[in-house]
Amino acid sequence: MEEQLNEIIDFLSNPRPDVRELAVSYIVGFSHPGSDAFAILKAKAEKIVRPLLVICHETPIAANNAASTLVNLTTDKSVCRLFADEDSLAMIVSLITIPTSDIADTICMLLSNLTKIDSVCRILATLDVGEVPGICNSSKALDQLTDVFVKGMDKKYNKNAKFAFLASVFADITNYSFGRHYFLERTAYDGKMPITKIMVFSEYPDLIRRGGVDSTMKNVCFEKDKHRDILNPRETNLLPYILLPLCGPEEFDMDEMEAMPEEVQLLGEEKKREQDPKLRACLLEAINLLCTTHFGRQTLRQKMVYPILRELHKADDDETCLELNERAVQLLMRDESKETTTDDVEDANEFEEI
Repeated sequence: MEEQLNEIIDFLSNPRPDVRELAVSYIVGFSHPGSDAFAILKAKAEKIVRPLLVICHETPIAANNAASTLVNLTTDKSVCRLFADEDSLAMIVSLITIPTSDIADTICMLLSNLTKIDSVCRILATLDVGEVPGICNSSKALDQLTDVFVKGMDKKYNKNAKFAFLASVFADITNYSFGRHYFLERTAYDGKMPITKIMVFSEYPDLIRRGGVDSTMKNVCFEKDKHRDILNPRETNLLPYILLPLCGPEEFDMDEMEAMPEEVQLLGEEKKREQDPKLRACLLEAINLLCTTHFGRQTLRQKMVYPILRELHKADDDETCLELNERAVQLLMRDESKETTTDDVEDANEFEEI
């Protein structure tokens, strides 16, 4: 098998497009993770990654097979490191942002595999790729990816792509302080905070999209010095988008409801909570993180977060969610009148960043 694969690999760089297309049609069938052939291809990855990236710009059939092969191979982190350079990542970003691309969603999956390693995240955070008409007036890769993620909702930017897996890219990048700062600082080209563009998808029907968004929202809450901006209704205003997926159809006392963020008042009988317990846990971790500062705790008390947690606790049956809920309640309900107002709660790093 290895000898056969070596012959096919050589054809990936053949000058004839039809030969390259035929070669990649065979390669993709051998690229499934866990197979004997996968191990052989992984060992040859340094030789085939670049030709496959080039083929991604060719005919739709060849491009789809090449992109699928790259997605399969990058399930192994050792292969991901072969993409940790500006040229490779610029090619990947361009394949996502071309409005007529047939493989944009597959390339989004590829990028979400790649951002599982530190070096790719660091390069992507500062990568300049040149402006793309129709997206935004910025040449920064992250600006373009954020805007195409928003514009791509319901295939409005590219009829062939939803860009949902970019949410996982954002979640990965915000595992690092530089990524969190990007999402919490106003961009030069439009003066908006990127987090405010994506947080509106916290209840979006697509699980991949809302899951990555929820994780991104949680991750930015690790920035303790940004809690004032995060909770300021005239700045980031993140709290309602953390709370909305945790809210059900319950009615609250008037004094409780009037103090809550406007976005979570009078939701109606049809309101459904987030069904995925992992995402509920992610949002509850965000609340716990906001409780690591005195300002955060005070704001959550004033915004009547406790009654929302109380009703959620009654309806939840997931052990992890119940534990996170109870911990947040303990922090919010404790008496701080005789305590210091400094940020003396457990360090935010106690929570796993995902």
